[in-house]
Amino acid sequence: MNEASHAPLPLAQRLRQAAARRIREPAFWRIQIAVALISAVHIALEAGDIPLGPWKDLPGIHHMPVILYLAPVAYAALIYGWEGGVLTGWWSAVLASANLPLWHRTDFEWVLELVFVGTVVGMGVVMALPVERERQERQRAEAAAKRLAILNELTAAALPERKPGEVAAAVLSRLVGLMEFEDAGVMLWRRDESVPVVALAQNRGSALSQLIEERIDPTATESPTATGTSLPLVEIAITTEGISGCLIVVTDRERSPDSIDAGFLTTVGHQLAVRIENVMLHVKEQTMLSTYVSLVTQAQEEERRRLARDLHDGPAQRLALLTRSLEGYAVPSGGTGRDLHQDASEILGDLRRVARDQRPTLLDDLGLVPALEWLVSELQGRTELDASLTVHGSTRRLSPETEVAFYRIAQEAMRNTERHAHATSLAITVSFSDDEVVLQVVDDGTGFSMPRSPGEYIPSKRLGLMGMHERAQLVGGSLDFRETPGGGTTVVATAAQQPAPSTDAVN
Repeated sequence: MNEASHAPLPLAQRLRQAAARRIREPAFWRIQIAVALISAVHIALEAGDIPLGPWKDLPGIHHMPVILYLAPVAYAALIYGWEGGVLTGWWSAVLASANLPLWHRTDFEWVLELVFVGTVVGMGVVMALPVERERQERQRAEAAAKRLAILNELTAAALPERKPGEVAAAVLSRLVGLMEFEDAGVMLWRRDESVPVVALAQNRGSALSQLIEERIDPTATESPTATGTSLPLVEIAITTEGISGCLIVVTDRERSPDSIDAGFLTTVGHQLAVRIENVMLHVKEQTMLSTYVSLVTQAQEEERRRLARDLHDGPAQRLALLTRSLEGYAVPSGGTGRDLHQDASEILGDLRRVARDQRPTLLDDLGLVPALEWLVSELQGRTELDASLTVHGSTRRLSPETEVAFYRIAQEAMRNTERHAHATSLAITVSFSDDEVVLQVVDDGTGFSMPRSPGEYIPSKRLGLMGMHERAQLVGGSLDFRETPGGGTTVVATAAQQPAPSTDAVN
């Protein structure tokens, strides 16, 4: 692995790099053409090819072109900073010195000419120094802003709902865009696993992407390439408590590796690994929590089933026998006693309703739709609500978990409508499609303040809504609350189509 150092470059190497950068810029060439034109005028004046008339004996007239060199040198310094002033000054000095062996060989004229040329060119270079300082300060400020933007992206990308690959892709995209790299990639492993957690390049299908694939599994590529040796790579090692790997950036071939801030890349790689580690930890905790909630819900449903069975086989049976024995009982004429047979019948009905609320046998025996039909019928029997059930698609059995979850969601939604909505109608719709099932409960009541996120259920003491949300999540589905046009509330539960249980499971 190559870790770039940040040692200062020699002056000659800096000038070569500056010339390589500017040689492709038309504006820089126009400045050099101006220098060449001034040199042509200088040579013509020295050779006497330009008639000066009465000004030919004017002192210093032959030095006017040399003074004109100051204009392009100063302009290049203002536009390109130190490197523009030095390169243009060097070019001006070379062209101006061509006159020395032709017309300034005697009486040490060449020394004076060199001093004059050097002074003029030096003034242009000196003018470039404050411009260069300002340019460097601006570059440092821009670099700091870019680094801050990348670090901010690291924080923003590590959202709990994002996957490790999505976090890495967002950071690599920002890194390539702001730091002007050709490409960037990352490979991260857990210390106790051989399969990488993240292994990707910003540009899919690029040479770096192929290199990463070869490093992960050399046998997967029929003919391994020498991509890694031909790419201008800077590779940074990444090591945290639970993750190790590397961050790789591909630079421009003309960009020196020494100009790469390896320290910052090390920080980015380390922070990226920490963020991905936190995302994986969050996923693990969420999985454990979901498993715990699922086990608690299953235990709760088993307890409801047991309680319903005990109520049906115990108190309900004895009360039914008592009701039959009171069939011939009549209140004495003129008496004020209660009709014991009627009271016993009402108590038996209440007890059976409580047992069915705990766990209706219809749900286990016949499925979701018959159980919902019973719910709607029972609601119509005890209230004045105009309740209805509509089924779209081909009715079929779902997995027991999905049927229980949708039944409980509909039951809670109907209970909320009955108790709080002041509604006159309620409509339940179940839609079966090839890949999902959708339950919709709509009422025309007063509605309520919709929670913006599940995190608001508990602080607002809406535990029933929280239970509906958790039941939907346990079967891999979703729950949504909407305002019904014209007033009221719509509850929509969606879950992927689960395989129907076998006959043995139903029995």
